[in-house]
Amino acid sequence: MKVILDILIRFLYVCVGLILMSAFVELFIRGIQLDTGLFLSNLVQILKSLVFPTTLSIIGPNGKEYSIFLQFWNHYFYSLSIFLSALLLALAIGIGLAYLTTLLPEKRLQFVSKTISLLEALPDLFIIIVIQFGVLLYFKQTGTLLFPVAATGNDKSFMLPILALALIPTLMVYKVILFLVRDELGKPYVILAKSKGFSKVYVFFRHILRNIAPSIFSHSKSIVLLLLSSMVIFERIFNINGIFTFIITYPEPSVIAFTLILFYLPIFLLYALVTLVINKTTGQRLEW
Repeated sequence: MKVILDILIRFLYVCVGLILMSAFVELFIRGIQLDTGLFLSNLVQILKSLVFPTTLSIIGPNGKEYSIFLQFWNHYFYSLSIFLSALLLALAIGIGLAYLTTLLPEKRLQFVSKTISLLEALPDLFIIIVIQFGVLLYFKQTGTLLFPVAATGNDKSFMLPILALALIPTLMVYKVILFLVRDELGKPYVILAKSKGFSKVYVFFRHILRNIAPSIFSHSKSIVLLLLSSMVIFERIFNINGIFTFIITYPEPSVIAFTLILFYLPIFLLYALVTLVINKTTGQRLEW
């Protein structure tokens, strides 16, 4: 019961932060308006809309008022599916690459580590252009379009945005895990496990990965922030009609607050679940 209460309090703290930020954003949408009355009015409007979300509305291009739920869920689930897929893909590939790298000789391992550091420094925009160019070049040579390079009308693009969005986080996950694993390899429990004849796969995924899970969890927060910040750019470049495009199109404080809280909810639940699992398997209480 105490754990659930602690989780709910954390979620409320984040919601308060998002509400204050949403009310604050309105002060800069139509020029700089540092008006305390406007800020408080925005807060009241946001709180009312959160209590009665069915009253949330947007002004359409024709000047008429519509409920946001006519379009909202399509935008929401489109962005959420890309975000969560990219996050899980980055974690899975990062862990797999880290394991394969530990099998290499020390000299090659150092070379790979330096190469990863170099790739990690590449800007997102450059990576997107290279991937899109590669897909178009393959299409020109073979006549086969591997993935749509951008969403068009009702045709949504998933594969290419997910791959492009996951690339830099994958390198970050890989680098962090590789660093942690190299530190673990010399510890007595790993040497003992190897001396007993356990395979490298078993030692890595059964013991090492479990022991470094808390550290991976701690670093994952910066990866989530990177993904969130990149989503805004990616939706523009890939013509994704997602939730951040929705916010930019309808920058009302109540719409922003409702959307951000709803987008944060599954991420929060995922973190809460992972925290409970790590606490149960390792006995370590994580701060997040």
